[in-house]
Amino acid sequence: MARYASGQNQPIRYWNNIPIYLTTILTAVFVITLITVVITSSAGIPLATWLVCPIPLYPAWTLWRLVTHVLITPLSFFTPFSILCFYWWSVGIETHLGRISLTKLLVLIALSGPAVGAVWWWGFGAQSVSVGNYAFTCGLLIAFATLYPAAEAWGWIPFKWLAFACVFCGSLMLLASRDWIELSQLWAACVVGFAYINHAKELEYDDYESPMVRLKQFFRRKPRFRVMPSPRAAATSSYLQRDEAQSEVDALLDKIAKSGLGSLTAKERERLEKASASMRKDQR
Repeated sequence: MARYASGQNQPIRYWNNIPIYLTTILTAVFVITLITVVITSSAGIPLATWLVCPIPLYPAWTLWRLVTHVLITPLSFFTPFSILCFYWWSVGIETHLGRISLTKLLVLIALSGPAVGAVWWWGFGAQSVSVGNYAFTCGLLIAFATLYPAAEAWGWIPFKWLAFACVFCGSLMLLASRDWIELSQLWAACVVGFAYINHAKELEYDDYESPMVRLKQFFRRKPRFRVMPSPRAAATSSYLQRDEAQSEVDALLDKIAKSGLGSLTAKERERLEKASASMRKDQR
């Protein structure tokens, strides 16, 4: 059963019959920041240096850089497609899970890059700079594909395979350049997107089983099932066993009557005693 937050998956307002979502505002922020950075850079104003996130963070009070680094992306032919994909995937998540869930997801994916950079700095003393939105976009794509695994991009390719291809190609590219920090940041963003959506789906649906639960069930030792005979079959089997025991006793008694007790072998005496004990037990 699904639980929807009241009004959280609805537009904030309408403008000329156009729905305005939180995603719409964030997309506008992306575009405005991109244009502003290009203009200020051409004028010699280093605005971008105050938006990227170096690790270690300096000055330490510039905490906004932990999330604003995703707004700085090199301007290229693919930039409009990146912005379009951000709007497409974000609005799909917002209309399903709500604005609050989308905000938490975007912030967590953005923070994953600096968090990984901090681990490299504390563990290996490696400095890094979180800048650009490739890992951020891949993490968002993984989240969208996790939420809508059966949805198709452009009507023919499932999003789960598109997400796999993007992450695979990006991983190969970073492996070739041996950029271990960016590679770990890419995978961290994907893990965050996947884990957050699975957690949100567990809260939203009572009967949802996450992949981790299904994986545990797959490796759990399965109980062995035994087919129990029906009461009629059990009664028939018991009757046949008693009949066989009685026939065996009769045959041994005939042998004793003809040749004496000494004619019985040790095994025959043992069978006679067992059959007699079984018959006495049944008669009780």
